[in-house]
Amino acid sequence: MNNSKILFVMPTLKKDGAEVQIANLISYFKHFQIDIFTFDLYKEGDSIINQLDGIKIFTNHGLSTIVSLNKVINENNYEIVHSHLPKADFYVGLLKFFGNKFNHIITVHAQYGDRTGESKIKYFIFNIFWKAFLNKSDGIIAISQKINKWLTNNKSIDENKIATIHYGIKIDKQIKKINNKKIVGMAARMLPWKGWDKVIETASILNELNPNYKFLLAGSDDQNYKSELQDLIENKNLVDMVLLHDHYSNIEEFFSKIDLFLFLSESEGFGLVVLEAIQNNTPVVCSNIEPLSEFVDNSHGTLVDRNNVQEIANLINSIFSSDELLNKIQIKQKNKIVKEFSIISTAKKYENYYINLLNN
Repeated sequence: MNNSKILFVMPTLKKDGAEVQIANLISYFKHFQIDIFTFDLYKEGDSIINQLDGIKIFTNHGLSTIVSLNKVINENNYEIVHSHLPKADFYVGLLKFFGNKFNHIITVHAQYGDRTGESKIKYFIFNIFWKAFLNKSDGIIAISQKINKWLTNNKSIDENKIATIHYGIKIDKQIKKINNKKIVGMAARMLPWKGWDKVIETASILNELNPNYKFLLAGSDDQNYKSELQDLIENKNLVDMVLLHDHYSNIEEFFSKIDLFLFLSESEGFGLVVLEAIQNNTPVVCSNIEPLSEFVDNSHGTLVDRNNVQEIANLINSIFSSDELLNKIQIKQKNKIVKEFSIISTAKKYENYYINLLNN
């Protein structure tokens, strides 16, 4: 099995949730050689390319992309071609549809087309083809039970074709004491469905309860949404309380600056940044949605109704009023992910999945 080759196909190497997870996974594979084909190395921005030492990377962007991808697959005799994210699923699905003999695996990282601000027309058309590619594939991996149920219930995909393998993270079991400076943070792409407006509304209420709170909000501005958030901050007179920051290349640096991570997203495929917060010993208050509820301990009511910002503000104020409670939440949440969400465990599940596919 040591010589088995798999090609990962990815639209971009931009450092985002799915891409970071893929880079981490590859480093823990023991039984497969992984190569990557990408349409965009993303050299001008924050890329995962520096995490891919020793990995063969093919790239092509333009009209000849599908021809180049087909050539790479045929010349290297990959037993499995594993696509990640819709554009890659589409290209690999087309090649599979027209008779290529490789095993096609698709990992579904999100509920594409269901989120606020996404083009319904674009995804309506895309989903017609995407569903066909899913059904013709040799297997589908959902990154959460939520995605699994969405595929079976909303896309009518055979449940026997889908396996759920959660994202994993490198676990440092050490628990560090929190410095209670009343600094609340959020990090994500600046997109409408991520709940930035809810976080700012929560900040406004907390400012009335206690003027000593500070908010650090960080992320990449993919759709020019940052200006709307800046206007909201100014309209609520929170300029001195809420700082908008660019995306942190080193997410550990971000977590070192805050005492609590607030994440009020409307929809997530998994929510890797929440897992990263817990791993970095930062207590989390987040939306009570799947898949966050699959890995965030809720012993102290930290899974919340994202629309009830008054209750969220009251909860945060209560948590910060007690160092003991703040640390209890931290410990409970950390212990849960240590047991269930190690990147080593996730990598083993992927490799076992590949082995079973090839054996059958």
